[in-house]
Amino acid sequence: MVKLKKLGIVLTSTAFSLGVLSPGAQASFSANEPTGKIEIQVAATETKVTKNELIKKVRTLFPTEFNFLTDNDFQTGRGHFYPDDETIRHGLDFQKVVDGKTIYGSFRFKGDNLELESFNYQPTNVTDALFPAKISKDEAQKIAQNFLKKFSNTTNYQLQENGFYDNYYMSNRLSEPVRYAFSYLPTQNGVPISDQSFEISVLGNGVIESMYRNVSTTNKATFDGLEQKKSETDILQQMRENVAVELRYNIDYDYETDEREVKLVYVPISSWSGVHALTGQWQTLNGFSTQAPRAQTLEKLATQPLAPKKNGLTAEEAEELAKTLLKVAPDKAKLVIESVDERENEDGEAVYAVNYMYHYGSGGSGTTLEINKKTGEITQFHDIGRDFTNISKTASGIAKDVAQSKAIEYLKEWAPSYLHHYAKSMEGYYFDEYSKSHHFSFPRVVNGITVAGDEINVAIAADGSLSSLGINHQNVTNWPSTSKIITPDVAKASFSEALTTKLQYVKQASKDKQHYDLVYAPTYDGVLLNQLDAKTGEWLNSKKPESDTEIINHPTASKELNYLLNQKLLDVKDPANFNADKAVTKGEALKIIMKSLTYVYFGRDMGEGEANQSFPNIDPKHPLYATVEEAVRMGVLEPSDSFKVEDPLTRQEFAEWSIRALDLEKAVQNSDIYKLNFSDASSIQPTYLGYVALANGMGLLDAQDNKINATGNVTYAELAVSTIRLAHKVYEKKENRYYW
Repeated sequence: MVKLKKLGIVLTSTAFSLGVLSPGAQASFSANEPTGKIEIQVAATETKVTKNELIKKVRTLFPTEFNFLTDNDFQTGRGHFYPDDETIRHGLDFQKVVDGKTIYGSFRFKGDNLELESFNYQPTNVTDALFPAKISKDEAQKIAQNFLKKFSNTTNYQLQENGFYDNYYMSNRLSEPVRYAFSYLPTQNGVPISDQSFEISVLGNGVIESMYRNVSTTNKATFDGLEQKKSETDILQQMRENVAVELRYNIDYDYETDEREVKLVYVPISSWSGVHALTGQWQTLNGFSTQAPRAQTLEKLATQPLAPKKNGLTAEEAEELAKTLLKVAPDKAKLVIESVDERENEDGEAVYAVNYMYHYGSGGSGTTLEINKKTGEITQFHDIGRDFTNISKTASGIAKDVAQSKAIEYLKEWAPSYLHHYAKSMEGYYFDEYSKSHHFSFPRVVNGITVAGDEINVAIAADGSLSSLGINHQNVTNWPSTSKIITPDVAKASFSEALTTKLQYVKQASKDKQHYDLVYAPTYDGVLLNQLDAKTGEWLNSKKPESDTEIINHPTASKELNYLLNQKLLDVKDPANFNADKAVTKGEALKIIMKSLTYVYFGRDMGEGEANQSFPNIDPKHPLYATVEEAVRMGVLEPSDSFKVEDPLTRQEFAEWSIRALDLEKAVQNSDIYKLNFSDASSIQPTYLGYVALANGMGLLDAQDNKINATGNVTYAELAVSTIRLAHKVYEKKENRYYW
């Protein structure tokens, strides 16, 4: 156990810190590691762990993988721990240039035994991990299982069907390696322990890319026994008798079009998340209750609109407001406002992003404060100052109702004009035992219906001060009517019929953190959190199909078409009846190619200033605007009088796009050097001659029976095969010009 008073410590934020992570470590930081935690660095004199000890651990776990590294290639940092977990962590990183390519990796070890807690590695060459991958998912699972066995006390771990990684990764570019992700949960008495996990990611060539384990010792923990548990049948009956649903607005944000689609959905009331297997009590955010769940009643935070804090705010005024809110004692730290940037936030509001740092000792931490430009109100704030000044840590705490009143008072002070859109909620509250802080979530209400995802989150510290404030208020004007939706009774029947249970051990957020309760968690249609479309009565969440699941049948391109479909690179309304031999339009082809090779940024994310428009018929409101402009930026397209979206793409046009995507256009400028022996070579338009020759030579454009058919239309099947080949060429070229 670390004694704080014995350490010379420097507090740093993992989100934004000075002198904490090496460039390699920053590059390899993984989304599966804990983010947003404050790291407390241990003074160098307080740790006895040496670099050689850490290297020895790596060599033991990875006996052959890192033989290309010498001991001098590794770097270490100072040990650190977290405010709520005093176990010391140690980091070991490497970054090395091999054959002109930079490779990096990072290892994080935990505790006196230096157990590997996380690992990230980016090899130089993963050509054989690109689709089609060298190994199958079953083979990757065996690799992950063998790796898991290297760690002590993992014989009782179970593979989970729907683990963290299953929902984390977005669709991959084809120029990225195939990744297989596996999530294992430790078990007790054969029952999964819900708050722990071991995540392993294996590349398509069999290389372990990353791992992270959120596992704590359970030596002192106690667990409910299975002997007295109620039967699943009885619990299911109890759940079904108390099924209750709520109508909500669900906003589905499309990152490809920067558009929001609002749906009316039915969800089970969220005031409970399970039933205690021994007592039959209902599990809530704040413990177990004998009271059956019921729909919440909503009370608006303000019955009438309140005047905004200010009518218009300048950047200078935003900076002064930030200084007032962020002020700390001079002997604790020095506040530095680094910049005040005007931008549009994710909710479509014009805001000032005030970037600031607290400097103290030999380090510092910082983040961003967000202020609404129109109203002068705070939209995003987190008091990181209390993390290094120990503000309110010794306070005894305040009651929930007092904290809620203070939360509303702070909102009236800092964000009054939002309040009439939001309501108090029985469900949106939990108490943090460690910090003795109260956390409230006030949902947005439209037409008497709560909006999923839009809420005001407020945290009140133990001394009654404002710890954090965050406002989600998406810019939506078209709210669907409730006139043509299924009735609540029909929705209840659907949830009841689809209801099953999952037995798990759950540790409550209370002072007694050593006991695990046995809980039946509800699932609907096999999913823990599911929604029912209020108009169609269909389930909105379903298990993601495997990457090799065959939905589209085709004699020569079945595997490629299905991979593009499962990676959401190909949009098909009715895959089973899809005709892959029909011609693909230029607009659809460009969208598939661009999504396969790079990430396209949409709307406000495309940059500051006035939007470019390369084609008169493709304005910023056009669905393909972002795709077309990114293609122009990359040189795949050239600005012209029009881009004929609905025209079919010809094979010679595809050849031109491909060669431009590879930045090989200079090689085709002297087309007279290319001698093509195709029987239909005369049909190639002169301007495309070099493109066709080079694309054919690189295997991107095949000839059949000595005919290149340059003016023929590209089919979906041909595009799928050729785009995957193009992605391989892009990876082999591996320039930072566009794709990385």
